[in-house]
Amino acid sequence: MSADQQQPARTSRRGRPPRSEGPALDRARLIATLLDMARSDGIEALNIRPVAQRLGVSPRLLYHHVRDKEAMLALLTDEILRGRMPDLSAPDWESRLRSIARAVHMAYRDFPGSAAFILSRSANRLEQPNALTIRRAIFEALAEAGLTQQQSDEMLVIFSVIVLGNVVVSESLDDNDNRLAMQRNVVEAALTRATDMLLTAIRTVAGAA
Repeated sequence: MSADQQQPARTSRRGRPPRSEGPALDRARLIATLLDMARSDGIEALNIRPVAQRLGVSPRLLYHHVRDKEAMLALLTDEILRGRMPDLSAPDWESRLRSIARAVHMAYRDFPGSAAFILSRSANRLEQPNALTIRRAIFEALAEAGLTQQQSDEMLVIFSVIVLGNVVVSESLDDNDNRLAMQRNVVEAALTRATDMLLTAIRTVAGAA
């Protein structure tokens, strides 16, 4: 018997063969899977183990990309926004804010639970690159309008409640139930009027400064 034939099969230190963690996982495949699952099931249904199962990998591999569920959902919501980034080239601050409101609304309305996640975690500073780009653009527009930093901070809160809150209300409605106190199309149409009111408030605050 040769020396090679005499050697036992390699095992782990516990006497068992090394455990496969599944195929290699890159960021692009993780994001694509998160988007697909969130669109069909809503982001609140996303947890580490079900996502790992869909990917065909060990949950441990996910932790190479995200530290926990919270970080995973933050990554997802920022990727949703990346696909709907607004046009920020308008020369006037009002047009830029309108563009941001429309883009953010359109981005999150197709992913149930995404807007509610962002609103409920706003104080946690889950800073992702695309969200930071939008945040900076809003502050630049508000500064151009003549608001102070404190006033801008307050208007950012109002802006978030108007745009994301509209998505939260809209996605809770059944298009086929005429008995509801509010209809989805009315709620979504109200976003334009609410944005008009916000811009009026900004001009009023700036004029009083």
